[in-house]
Amino acid sequence: MLTTRKITANSSFFLTALVLQKVLSFVYFTILARTLGAESIGQYFFAISFATMFAVLMDFGLSPVLTREVAKDDSDSKLWFKQIFSLKLIATLAAVVFLLVLNTFVFAGDAVRELIYLTTMIVVIDSFTLLFYAFIRGQQNLKFEARGTIIFQLIVMTIGLTLLQFTNNLFLIIGVLFIASLFNLIYSGLVLYFKYKVKPFFIWNRGLIKKILWIAWPFAAAAIFAKVYAYIDTFLIKLFLDDASVGFYSVAYKITFAWQFIPLAFVAALYPAFSHLFKHNREELKKVFNKGFAYLGFIALPLSVGIIVLAPEIINQVYTTEFSAAILPLQVLIASIAFLFMNFALSSMLNACDKQLVNTRNLGITMILNIIFNIIFIQYWGVWGAALASSISTLILFILNLKAANSLIKINFQVIKSLFIALLASILMAYVVIYFKDIIWWPLTILLGGVVYFAIMFVTKTLSYKEIIYLKNSLFHKE
Repeated sequence: MLTTRKITANSSFFLTALVLQKVLSFVYFTILARTLGAESIGQYFFAISFATMFAVLMDFGLSPVLTREVAKDDSDSKLWFKQIFSLKLIATLAAVVFLLVLNTFVFAGDAVRELIYLTTMIVVIDSFTLLFYAFIRGQQNLKFEARGTIIFQLIVMTIGLTLLQFTNNLFLIIGVLFIASLFNLIYSGLVLYFKYKVKPFFIWNRGLIKKILWIAWPFAAAAIFAKVYAYIDTFLIKLFLDDASVGFYSVAYKITFAWQFIPLAFVAALYPAFSHLFKHNREELKKVFNKGFAYLGFIALPLSVGIIVLAPEIINQVYTTEFSAAILPLQVLIASIAFLFMNFALSSMLNACDKQLVNTRNLGITMILNIIFNIIFIQYWGVWGAALASSISTLILFILNLKAANSLIKINFQVIKSLFIALLASILMAYVVIYFKDIIWWPLTILLGGVVYFAIMFVTKTLSYKEIIYLKNSLFHKE
């Protein structure tokens, strides 16, 4: 039986792995940026982003469908996996052909063309790895994915940093990701085969195919909208500006979206839980959703305000003054992170409660507006215009999803009150950080700001000692 504590424990294990992976990834990208410079890191980031944008065509919404159906009913899980695996083979082949043709003609003579050929292979590998882990997630088990995630990043760090001692060749550096991705595919495949006795096999069941595609197309459309929404800014920056500008934006983007591991970890556990509770226990669903929604806000608000205040120090001292043009884009991007975090819970809940069409519609509207904003803002304001387009779009998506979710599950007034207090606490924290960052070593102001924030949250009883103890016990609870 699913319980709030089990969900929290499951999420916390994956969260721990993602924290380590994201920290290592952030350190690795920072070293790459400092070593390669703005133009080369821009090419590196663009090659990965462009290929990743087409990953949704390879998956076509099949992975979330598999997770949801396995979580709902395990009796036919192997049949569902085999048929979805078969469909994914076809979708991947079609997507690869389309991507390679597009790359050949659009980037003829551009240095990124050869890099995109390689990143396409990486995306294919990652797409099947995602499918394997999707089945395992449906079994309410995130431990194997957590281990694979950590080992993947350790491989990248070890080989990548060693390679940087001898060469700055971008093709070889991206090749490191290929090696790590291949390991993750093999590892997840072995877990699937030996732990769950699932064998990838090609089948063709017309009745099941129709059922899968009917369920999957809203997920696929939503994923396409989300990917275009996430990466179109990078494409348009390269189109209207240059590789160096992509490099500046990539730094701001990485710092902002590196924190996605927090809502991703929650959603990895909450999505199958939402699906299960929607079918079996609506009252528990409301409880779990409101708690997750509130805690994502509690984390995101001080994080956003703190980075806005410390952006000059972070960019100039971590990435060097060569990337000072990334300061304003970072401040604009990070301003919307609270809406981004809480939207993960909203979107996940809508999908799990059979409201894929609503989620898809909202993403479609946001994607169209985001493209329009980017085309206008980038040409007028450059890199920070792209950041502004992203933040406005995030806010719009949050408002649309909040309205839809509130019709299913009323957002508890206490949650809204608590989030407002958290915002005030974050603003007071910012004043403390601004005052002390020129007096003491600026990284220490992060700890000082954290103490101020949590002190206010405790004094106002928005957080309590009893609640912290409960969360601590839940994090380390063994089921």
